[in-house]
Amino acid sequence: MTEPSLKSGISVWTARLERLSAWSAGAFLVLMIADILMGVFSRYFLHSSVIWTEEVARFSLVWLVMMGACGAFLHGDHMAIDFIIKRMHPSAQKVAALVRLVISFMVLGLMIVLGLNNAISMWHMQTMALNIPKTIPLLSLPVGFLLLIAAIVLTHLPKAAGIEKEVTL
Repeated sequence: MTEPSLKSGISVWTARLERLSAWSAGAFLVLMIADILMGVFSRYFLHSSVIWTEEVARFSLVWLVMMGACGAFLHGDHMAIDFIIKRMHPSAQKVAALVRLVISFMVLGLMIVLGLNNAISMWHMQTMALNIPKTIPLLSLPVGFLLLIAAIVLTHLPKAAGIEKEVTL
């Protein structure tokens, strides 16, 4: 595969990943807003509360954050404290970037493994109001962290392949 075709292939997959992140986070946002509005309406206008609205709002918020984190990363919207890195020598900056990449993979990989183990071990337990397996809301963490690893791979693959310009959206 030539460098331009590799770059365009990476750009396509990066755009798809960003679109998946944005649409899924948006869907959870819409679900959460509708759920909260329904809860407020039923409580204050119908004088009866729907017991599962708080649980749906909480689970939707967690899924929204974890799905949206990938898109935020791809846009460079995650916060970073980089004033020390900017003052380093360029060769030290490259070493620091490599260390940051390795640490990111290690932490995200560990979170995926631990999150998946925790989610699977909770399959037999039900949530209080919805009576669904606790695995469903708990899967948001490993899924979100897996998307973040995919985003990191897609943004660093052009450098590893020798393509000088990093993929931007």
